[in-house]
Amino acid sequence: MGTESNPGNDTTAHDAEQDLQQRLSLATPQHTTRGFLFSSLLRVVRELGGDESVVQRCLAASGEKSFVEFFNYPTRSLLLLLSAAARSMSGKLGGYEEVLRQIGFKAGSSYMETPVGRTALQQAGGTPQQFMIALQTLYWVLTTYGKPALTWPGANRGVLTIEVTFMPLAYHVGGAQAIAKRLGVKNVNISARKTGDLSIALEVSW
Repeated sequence: MGTESNPGNDTTAHDAEQDLQQRLSLATPQHTTRGFLFSSLLRVVRELGGDESVVQRCLAASGEKSFVEFFNYPTRSLLLLLSAAARSMSGKLGGYEEVLRQIGFKAGSSYMETPVGRTALQQAGGTPQQFMIALQTLYWVLTTYGKPALTWPGANRGVLTIEVTFMPLAYHVGGAQAIAKRLGVKNVNISARKTGDLSIALEVSW
C-alpha cells in the first residue's frame, strides 16, 4: 500500500499473542468498552473471510450473545473475542500477528469514515508530520485512559505515546497504516513498541 511497516518491532521480548494475553490479564471489571466496537470487530472478521463458524467461535469466546451499540461490556470480553479471531484466521491470513494487523487496518479505515475521521482527513495534508498530528487528534478522541503525547526525536521521526491501551501492538500498527493510506502519506515506516504494562509508543520515520 506504499507504506512500510514493522509490527514486530517489539517481538524479541513479546510476540503478538503474548502481547495480547498480557493485556488481557490486566483488564479488570472496571475497564469497559462500548458494544459498537464488538459489533465492528465481528464485521471485520467477516470481511477478512471468516465464515459463520469463525464468527460464532469469536462470539462464544467473548462470553456474550449479542451487543447493544452504546452499552458497556467488559474490555476483557473484547480481547477474548480478538484473540479467538487471531487464532481462528492465523492459518489463512499469514499468522496471529498479521491477523491483528489486518483487523487494525480495517478498524482504522472504518474510523476514517466517521465525522471525526472525515474532519481529520480534511485538515491534514500529505506530509508525515501532518499525518502524525492527525494521528494524535484521532487518538485523543479514541483514548479513554490518558491522552496521547506527540514528540519529534529527529527531523525525520515522530513518536506518539499512549499511556494506556488494551489493544495489541500489531493492531495499532495496522490502524496507523490505514490512516496513512487515507491521507496519501507514502514511504513512511510505522512500528509500535511496548513502553510499560499498558503503554505503547507508535513510531513513524521517513
